[in-house]
Amino acid sequence: VTRETGVSSSTDLSILSRGPSEGYSYPVCTTCGRRHPGECRRAAGTCFKCGQTGHLQKDCKKNTTTSTSGQTDKKPGASGRVFAITKDRATKTSGTITGTLFIYGHAVFVLFDTG
Repeated sequence: VTRETGVSSSTDLSILSRGPSEGYSYPVCTTCGRRHPGECRRAAGTCFKCGQTGHLQKDCKKNTTTSTSGQTDKKPGASGRVFAITKDRATKTSGTITGTLFIYGHAVFVLFDTG
């Protein structure tokens, strides 16, 4: 492992690419079309939900529960809450902690909630 790259010298560096955030990204998988490390779970036939082989997440029996009538019930959806504030208002308010977070190479203004 070299100090400059953190990658073994025997590793083909052409498979790694640098994005706008200057972080390393994984190569595009030829099986599923996504970027991920290691062996593709889709190719191995491993379920992302339960971790067992032989089926995929969409076919996993743990995705649904059976009611007493024998019919499958859908899981209730989670309700989310979003609070929005402008960057100018956040910087003018005392006691706020803000920063810039990079998500997949995109700079995102973040207001940290400390409690």
